[in-house]
This record gives sequence, structure tokens and C-alpha cells, in this order.
Amino acid sequence: MILGTPALAAAAVLGMATQITAPGDGEFKVVAPNSGVVAVHMSLLPGNKLLLSERFHEIPTEWLGPQLPNGQPNIMFNGNVDLMNFAANSPFYQPNQNLNGFLTDTAEFDLNTMNHTMVRYPAFTGDEGYAFCNGAAQMADGGIMVAGGDQKYLLMYNGQSYTTDGRRDVRIYKNGAYTKVATMAWEPPNKQFSGRWYPTVVGLPNEDVLIMGGHTIYYEPTDPRANNPTYEIYRSSGPNAGKLDAPVALDVLRESFPINMYPITYVLPGSGNLFSLAGNRSAIIDYVGKRETRLPNLPEDNIYPRSFPFAGTNFLEPLTLANKYQAKVWVCGGNTRSAKADGPQWFSNCANCLATAQCYYMEPESEAPKWTGEQMAEARSQPVAINLPDGVVAVFGGSSIGHQGGNAGIPIGGANPTQRVMFFDHREKEPARRWRLGAAAAVPRQYHGSAVLLTDGSVIIGGSDEQNFANQRANPYELRLEAFYPPYFKLENRPALDLKATPTQLGYGQKFIVPFTSDIARNISTVSMIKYGTSTHTMNIDQRMVELEVLHLSTNQMYVVAPPNANIAPPGNWMLWAVDERGAPVVQAATINLRVSNKGPDAAWDDRNDVKPDAGVGVTPDSPTPPAPWDAGTGAQVQNSALPYQRHALASTFLAGLALLAALW
Repeated sequence: MILGTPALAAAAVLGMATQITAPGDGEFKVVAPNSGVVAVHMSLLPGNKLLLSERFHEIPTEWLGPQLPNGQPNIMFNGNVDLMNFAANSPFYQPNQNLNGFLTDTAEFDLNTMNHTMVRYPAFTGDEGYAFCNGAAQMADGGIMVAGGDQKYLLMYNGQSYTTDGRRDVRIYKNGAYTKVATMAWEPPNKQFSGRWYPTVVGLPNEDVLIMGGHTIYYEPTDPRANNPTYEIYRSSGPNAGKLDAPVALDVLRESFPINMYPITYVLPGSGNLFSLAGNRSAIIDYVGKRETRLPNLPEDNIYPRSFPFAGTNFLEPLTLANKYQAKVWVCGGNTRSAKADGPQWFSNCANCLATAQCYYMEPESEAPKWTGEQMAEARSQPVAINLPDGVVAVFGGSSIGHQGGNAGIPIGGANPTQRVMFFDHREKEPARRWRLGAAAAVPRQYHGSAVLLTDGSVIIGGSDEQNFANQRANPYELRLEAFYPPYFKLENRPALDLKATPTQLGYGQKFIVPFTSDIARNISTVSMIKYGTSTHTMNIDQRMVELEVLHLSTNQMYVVAPPNANIAPPGNWMLWAVDERGAPVVQAATINLRVSNKGPDAAWDDRNDVKPDAGVGVTPDSPTPPAPWDAGTGAQVQNSALPYQRHALASTFLAGLALLAALW
């Protein structure tokens, strides 16, 4: 249900200017000095906790000297003996100082106490362990699947030499511990080129998990053995529970090698099939029928293909009743071919290439899918996008020059970080008005930055391990966590859910009550759910926003319908949000586990408790296309509306004005 705003309705009728009640650009604040590990990979856990993992802290190969630890020649040594000596004696390039007696790349961070706990693996030697470069996804029961990783040879810690290879591992993290549940397919004797480095992991509507793409080995773009253009499905239930299906080949990945890592992939709300983009090629993947339907390629516009290492970011527009849950996929930013590349191939790094502000969007399930272009407010390479509960998308971090890739301490460009948050509001009809810049972060986040939405409506941001971009001898490893507080944090008296009375689990299509701590239900304009996020390398595939239908409201409750099916809202942990007519979300979202097996009886509702909503705020159970937000409740766009976060008006302002006019009359 999308509901109008009383003050905007009155202002539209009387020609009054709307009062700006949520001005500003938001606010950044460093909230923790030490996250335990560099937050290259970040997943939200229940209880306001984070699962974080990093790459090992060690001397970059370029500075390691002419010989590798195994005695082989170091062909990547850059010949700089001064930097070689610096790195050999620097405390930065020693094992992570947070390690406490065992080798790991993972920590759990508690945002309630701002403390971290280092996490052990079941095994961290030989053919198991190292999860850096993994893909991750939220599972139906709230666990995190972590698939694939990297290999490391002869790493010294506590006087012991470690060799660990996690490229074929499938792990589940839950209740503070990893469990290895499967090993991905490989054919002897090709272990060197096997597994998945930089894969995408997607939770499916039926609670299985699909693991897609990646390379078989750390970046070897000229070797076809490095390509892994397939997907495997981990079965969560049934006769093959706990096992992986045989790999299935995909042309969209095969044809886009080597720029096909971390393919952008979303569950489509209409069919439950997958949309996937690798490089500039896109397709719909029917993983049940094992069929692939090609979609239009992105335009050849002098911009590098949009996968790692040249990626911008991507997101789904909110799925609303007004758009009938039609998916619109956005791909934004990346790198132009604006400078001479660092090598001869079309996919060679380009440290001096400028970022682009170019976006493209597509509705993959429309009758005639096509890419449509649009410009962001600022050019960005390697940022990350987050859905906010008021319907706005916020874009964080990135750089204006260079791109992802490189060893820790050896950035590929990245000398110009983009630190201002950028807002996108899909409800604006004019492209130029959809985008604007906000506050600047204190900490730059470029390669290996991450971010997820928290249940209080803030965004937690971490990571980056090339923080020496301005000074080669500085510490490249960023352990600080920074929070972003969107402009709605400045609004007073935000609504609050009665969390003790809110359901903790729901089935699809189930009717339930959204309870509030005060009599403000008639002022609520939208109720929605946002899925818990998993973030890495500009990706946040789990996250999506789904608007809910509201059937009835009383003074302090709303009668709402859970998402219709698992295609629209894949199973797992979701945040329940309610947003008032000013654009202010509740101070704390409820966490609800959504899955088919949770389905229970509908909550009871007594129609005698119904109240009429405020003017422009109404219940429209029979309307398939309720009025767009900020529209005065008439279905027409408000004319001369201000930019995002500058157009929320208080009903009390208008009522006070009426009272004053009455007194004068």
C-alpha cells in the first residue's frame, strides 16, 4: 500500500509551499575502531551482528623480492629494493594482530557491544579453509552459505607454515560457527584449476542455493582453464539434501570470459527464474528446466564490461504494488576506456581510466526487455548500493579513477576516492531529479569495501585493504567501521513498532498485525520488508525491498498481508518496516523469518476497530495500482516537488495553519 501525505494534499490544493522537515544530507560517524578483520565480505546476522572475512595480511608479491618463499623466481617483483626492505620490516605486512592463537580470515562482530570474536574453521589446512574471494547468501533458516574462496601457500603464522585452499568448499555459518557441508565438483588431476574464486551465490525460492561462475584459480585471464562457466545447486531438502547437483554450463558466462566474475544475479519475482549479467551479456536462467534465454547486451559505449574488476554497482528498484512487483535491475558506474591500458589485451587493467556516471536499467520480465541509459549525479567505480526503508537507494564509496583488483597495498588507481553518499529516488519521474549527492564519509572505501542495512535504518560500512593509495608506506588494511545515518534520523518522534507483539516468522500470503507503541497507524504511508544483506565487491544480491498490502488499520495497528510468494520475496530473514507520511521509518525494524513452512493461521481482525486514515492516507485492498508516493493521494505526481529528502511535510503544519486562518476569520 502506498499512501499519500495530508500536508502535501492540502498544499497541492491551496498552492502552499511545503515545509522542509527532513533537510540535510545524512551523517557519517565512525562507530568502531577495530572490526577484527578487514570487512571485505559482510553479512548481517540476527541480533545485530555481522559476519566478516578478509584476505591475509602479508607482503604484496610485487614487494616480496626476487624469490618466492617456495624458492621459485618471483616474476611479479617490481625491482624496488627500497620498498622490499620497507615491507619486510613493516608491522602492516605481518599476520593480523587480532589473531589470537589460531589462523583464520573470519570474525563475528557484535554491534551491540562493538566487540569482535575471531572464528575458527573446522579445518584450515590442505584442501580446506581460506574463504577470501567467496560468494555468500542468506539461507532460509537464517544461516549464511559461504561458497568458494582462494588458495594460499606457505603462509607463516606462529612459527608454522600453512597451505590452505578453500576454492571448492561449501560452508554454512550459523550460531557462531562454520560447518563444511559439501565440496564443489572437480575432475582429477586438475585440482590446480578447480573450484570457484569470485562466484555469485543466490538463495532460491525453494530454499536451495545456487552457486554460479567465478574462476577456477586466482585471476589468470589468458588461460581458458581458469573459466568456470557453470552453476551448481546445493539441495537444502529432499532425497539429495546436503548435496550438490552436477554443474550446468551457461553460455552467458562462457562467452564473457575473463570479465565474468561475480555475475550480477537476481531471483525474478514473476517466474522465479534468474536474471544474470556477466560482462556486458545478460540472460534469464531457468535453473529448473536448465534453459537459458538471452537478453540484450549492454551497449558498447566505450565503457569496460560491468563485471569484476571493472564493476560499478547494481540494485533492484523496490518491488511495489504500483509496479505490480515488476523487477527493474539497475547497473551503474564502472570505468571508461579513457586512458591507455596497463597491458595489451582488451581486458588489461587501466589504473588511469576514469570512472563513469553511466547507468542502465532493464525490466527483464517485460514483454520487450531493453537497456535504457541514465546518468548518476557523479561518476563512480566500485561503489556499493543499499536499499533504505523509505524507498531511496543510497550509493556508498568507490573511486573516480581506477578500479578493483590488485594485492593489498597495491591499488589499481584509486587515488581519488568518492566519499559522498549518493541518493537515488525511483519515484522521481525526471532522471535528473532522481540522483543527488549527500554527506561525505570520514573513511574512504574503495576496493574491498562493503555495506549492509541495519535494523535501526542506518547503514554499516566497512572494509578496504588498499588504503595506502595516497602514501605507499601507510597501512593498507582498514579496520574501522563507519555508520551512515540517513536524513530521516533528524526527524523527531519517529514511529515505533511494538516489537514484543510483532510476529517473528511468517508464511507467504499470511495476514498479520503490525502493532505500534502509540496511536499513529493512521499516519503510516507504507509497510514493507527488506531482506538481510550480504555484501562484497560492489554486490548485495540478497537485498531487495518488497512493499506489503495493508487491508485495515486501527489507531495503533495495521492488518497486513505477507509477500504473496517466494519468487517475490525469497525465503530467509527480513526486516519489517513501516514509514510515516513524513518519510520517517520506525526506529527499529522487526526481524521476521519468511518461508513456506512457517505458514500459520491468519491473525484475527475486528472490523469494528477500523479507523479512517488521515486525508490522503487510505487502505486500498482492491486497487492494483495505488497512488505513487508523495502525490497528495490523488494518483497524480506532485508538481514542483523537491529533491529526495527535501519534500516531506508535516500534517500538523497544515492543521496549525488552518487553525490560524480560522482564528483570524
